[in-house]
Amino acid sequence: MIVVKEQLTSQTFNFIPRYGTPTTCELINENTNVPVSVAGTFTAGDYVYQFTAILPTEENRFYWMVLKDANGDLVLKERIFCTNQPIDTFSVNNGGYISNQTTNEFIMYE
Repeated sequence: MIVVKEQLTSQTFNFIPRYGTPTTCELINENTNVPVSVAGTFTAGDYVYQFTAILPTEENRFYWMVLKDANGDLVLKERIFCTNQPIDTFSVNNGGYISNQTTNEFIMYE
């Protein structure tokens, strides 16, 4: 899964396609199932491709990224998650869950 941010500047990520050379990118929002074409640049490396573009994403949403070659054949289908939290301290709750502290003690009999 690729993790991106909600921002108005370009973002870059690496990927390894199944085969072929990708030429088009399309993002599909999992909530609305609406595809959006994304204009960006593909850069070929030794075994890895790099994609740079401004992604039309919203925070806390999942997307499917569909990359196709010039013939329209599927090259890669990858899931994307958009969050503005730092990856190393990412939390699904993000301060929304508060644990209860209690002094209850219990005994378990086997």
